[in-house]
Amino acid sequence: MPEDYHLFDSHQRHSFWERHVEQWRKSDLSQVAYCRSHNLKTHQFYHWRRQILAPQNEVSFLPVALSGGKAHNHPLIRIHTPNGFTIEIENQDGPFEINSFIATVAGL
Repeated sequence: MPEDYHLFDSHQRHSFWERHVEQWRKSDLSQVAYCRSHNLKTHQFYHWRRQILAPQNEVSFLPVALSGGKAHNHPLIRIHTPNGFTIEIENQDGPFEINSFIATVAGL
């Protein structure tokens, strides 16, 4: 493992493990042997291998009619991401395009 692994953000960790899973698949080594030869923690390799090789579920959204008025003191939309972030969208004066919002967030 690189000495600065603990400083990696989620994207860097995913890329790191994605490269190793791909290299392991091309090798003739068992997972344990590959991990030993690359100084990787086997349990982390198993976890990331499952994450990377698992089929990715497509996310889709359905239109939802929201009641009018500004009586709410809480966000109208709350999105919980798998990595623990919560995105809250407050009451909007005009239409809100969630698809463009999600595309923007995904690009970060």
